[in-house]
Amino acid sequence: MLKNKMHLRAATCVAALLAATPALAQAGDQGSAPTPAADSAAPGLADIVVTANRRSERLQDVPISVTAVTKDVLERQNVRDISDLTKLVPGLTINYGSQPGNFSINMRGIGTLSNGIAVESDVAVVIDDVPVGFQAAAFKDLIDVERIEALKGPQSTLFGKSAIAGVLNVTTQAPTSTWTGRATGLVTNDREWRLGGTISGPITDTLKMRLTVARDSYAGNVRNITNGTWLNGSKGLTVTGKLQWDPSEKITVSLQPRFNQTDATCCVSPINSLSPGLFYQGIKQLPESSVLAGIPINDPANTKVRNDFRSGGDSSTYGATLRASYTPGDGQLLPGASLTYIGSFDRYQMHDYQDIDGTDAPFLLYFPVAAPSGINSGARINGHFHARSITQELRLTSPAGQHLRYTFGLWYARNSLDRLLDRGPVLQYIRYLATSHNENYSFYTDLSYDLTRKITLNGGFRLNRQHVDYTFDNYTAAVPFHLQGGSLDDAITGKVGAQYHLTRDNMLYATFSTGYKGQAYDLVSTFNAALAANGPVRPETAKNYEVGFKSSLFDHRLLFNTTLFWTDYKGFQTSVQSFLPDGTYLTFLNSIGKLRTRGVEVDMMAKPTNRLKLNASGAFDDAKIIDFPFGPCYGGQTAAQGCVPDPRVSVNPGNIQNLGGKRLNNAPRFKFNLGSEYDFPLGKPDLGGFITFAYRWQSQINFSLNQDPVTVQKPYGVFDASIGGTAGGGRYKLSVFVNNLFDKHYAVGLGNTTSGFSAPGVVASGTNWQPARDSFRYVGVRLDMGF
Repeated sequence: MLKNKMHLRAATCVAALLAATPALAQAGDQGSAPTPAADSAAPGLADIVVTANRRSERLQDVPISVTAVTKDVLERQNVRDISDLTKLVPGLTINYGSQPGNFSINMRGIGTLSNGIAVESDVAVVIDDVPVGFQAAAFKDLIDVERIEALKGPQSTLFGKSAIAGVLNVTTQAPTSTWTGRATGLVTNDREWRLGGTISGPITDTLKMRLTVARDSYAGNVRNITNGTWLNGSKGLTVTGKLQWDPSEKITVSLQPRFNQTDATCCVSPINSLSPGLFYQGIKQLPESSVLAGIPINDPANTKVRNDFRSGGDSSTYGATLRASYTPGDGQLLPGASLTYIGSFDRYQMHDYQDIDGTDAPFLLYFPVAAPSGINSGARINGHFHARSITQELRLTSPAGQHLRYTFGLWYARNSLDRLLDRGPVLQYIRYLATSHNENYSFYTDLSYDLTRKITLNGGFRLNRQHVDYTFDNYTAAVPFHLQGGSLDDAITGKVGAQYHLTRDNMLYATFSTGYKGQAYDLVSTFNAALAANGPVRPETAKNYEVGFKSSLFDHRLLFNTTLFWTDYKGFQTSVQSFLPDGTYLTFLNSIGKLRTRGVEVDMMAKPTNRLKLNASGAFDDAKIIDFPFGPCYGGQTAAQGCVPDPRVSVNPGNIQNLGGKRLNNAPRFKFNLGSEYDFPLGKPDLGGFITFAYRWQSQINFSLNQDPVTVQKPYGVFDASIGGTAGGGRYKLSVFVNNLFDKHYAVGLGNTTSGFSAPGVVASGTNWQPARDSFRYVGVRLDMGF
C-alpha cells in the first residue's frame, strides 16, 4: 500500500513538472500535430480567439470565466463526446441516469437530472450558434471540432433560458480555400476502435465544401455472463457537412446538414456489495447464490452482471442549419456591421430499454409471492423519446475596434417532445405517454463601451416569453386518466460590469448577472391529478457576482487567469433519486428553495521553452443548499439522524429531513488537472517526437442529494500518458497512449440498494456502482494522416 502511494505521489510530481495533455487550450499549437522544428516556433503563446460574447474576441479580453479547448487538445486527449470534457474543465461534471435519455451536465455544481421531458437543462450545449433542444441529443460523437468553450456561471442574457449555470459553446471547422483531407484511426486493447475522415476545399471560386464521416465502437467494460456480451459501451456513425457560398465580400451563406446514429448499451450498475443469505424479491426458489452465480458480488470493482433483457438506447439525430450574413460597406447604413440570420431544425428519436430486475431469472413465475403471475420472464422497460426542434435568430453585430460594440438579437424556438414508457409486465407496472411543447420568444442585447483607453463598461439584457403545454396519459392506472395543462411566463435577465485594462495583456473585471430557467412539469410515472392541480414547478432564477483577473506575462510565455464567483439560486429544480425495496429506480422532481455556489477558478498556461508547454487549471467550489426544509430522507435514515414525519401532512405523512447547509450532490469541493507536452527532434528535418502526461484529481463527492453516506465516493486521481512521433512536417502522426496508468477504479454513479434481494427477519444491505469509461487502465494506438 505504501509503495502504491509513493508511486502515485511521484506520478503527481512528474505531472506537475512535465505535466500532461492540457486541460485548457494549448495556445501556440497551430497544427494538428507538433512540428519537429520546435526551436523555430514562435517564442510565446498565441492568442486564443473565442465567441463567448457572440462575436470573435481574444480570450484575454473577455470578462467571463471561460475554458477554451482547441482541436489539438481534443485530439491529444482522444475526446470522443461531452463526457470526456470533464477531464479538461474542472468546473464540469456529468450526472448519469438509468438510461441515455436522462443524462445531465453540471457546471459549478449546478445541473438538473430529470427523467421528465418538460424539465429544461441548466447547462446549454450550443453547436455553431444553435442550442441542442433536448440535452440527451448532445451526448453524441464530437467530430471535426475547431474549439469548445466552457462558459461558467449564468449566461442567460446571450444564450437564453437553458443556460442558467453555463454553456458549452462548440464551434466546428470551416471549409478551406484549398483542397485538404484528413484520416484518423484509433484502436485500444479493451475493444474500442474509431475511424474518421474529412475532405474540404473549393468547388468553384465562390463555393466551398467540407464533409466529415466518423464511425466508432466501444464494447463496454461490464460483462453480461448470461450471454457473453459486453455492456456500458456504444457504437455510432456521424456525418457532418458544410456548404459555404460567398457570392461577394459582403454576403456569406452556409448550409450545415448533420446526422448521427448511436446504439448504446448503458447504463448498467453491477452489484458490488450484498448481504448473504438473501432471496430475490424474497422468493425462496431464487436464492442469491443461484440468481447471482458467477458474480463476485462483494468485489468493489465487480464488472459482471446477469441480464436477460438488453439495456441502453438506440438513437438517431438529423437536422440542418442555414446561416446567412450580410456586411454593409462604406457609405451604407451601419458600415462594417454584420447582419446574420441563423435558422435550424433537428429531429431526435431514441428507443430505450432496461432490464430493471437486473437478473436473468424468470422471477415473475413466482411473483407476487401471494398470487404468482405465472409469467415466464423478468421485468423490463421499453420506451421512446422523440424531440423536434426549430430555431430562428436574427442578429446585428457591430464591427470590431469601435468604442461602442453592440449585439442585438431576436430569437424564436419551438421544441416538441414526447415520451412513451412501458414498464412491467408486473413489477411496478405502468404504461404512459407524455407530450410537451414549449415555445420561446426573446429579444436580447449586449453592449460594451470604452469609457477611456483603460476602462470598459459592459451591459445587456434579455426579454423572454415562454409558453409550455403538456398532455399526460396513464393507460395502466386502476382508472386510466388523461391530463393536460399549460402555462405562460415572462422573464427579464441581464448583466452589468466593468473592465480595467492595466495593459493590453492584463485586465481586471467585475460582473453582476442574472439567470433564468423556465417552469417545469414532472411528467414521469408518478405524475397524477394532484400534481397537475398544483401547476408547474416554479422557475429557477440566479444572481451571480464575479471578479476576475486575466494576464499574459513574460513576453506571452505565461497566461494566468483567475475568477472569484458567488451565485445564489432560487427555486432550483432537481430530481431526487431513490430505489424502492424491490430494486426499482425512481426519481421525483423537487424545487429547492435556495442554493449558493461560490469559489475560485484558476487557469494557467506556460511555454517556458519552445519545446515545452505546461498548464494547470483548478476550481474550488462551495456548492451548498441554503434552504430545503422538506428534503428527502435516505434509506434507513433514523429520527436521530434527522429523518422525521412531514409536519405538513396530518394523515400518513412521509418522512423528510432538513437539507439546509448540506452540499449538492456530485459537486466536488476541489478539482484540478495538470498537463504538458514536450516536443523533440528526431534527427531529420521532417521528423519529430513528443511525450505528454496528464493528471487530474477531485475531492470527495456524494452522488445523492439526500446525503446518503453509502453513496459517497472518496477522492481520486487519474494519470494518463502518451508518446509518439510525426513525419512530413506534421502531416502524419502516430501516438501510443495509456489512460489511467495506475488503474485507479472510480465510479460515475453509486447506489444504496439491495437490488430487490431480501429475506424475512434480515436487515439487508447492498450497493451497486457504474464504472466510468476509464475506470480501468487501457492502452491504445492512434494514427492521423493529413494531405
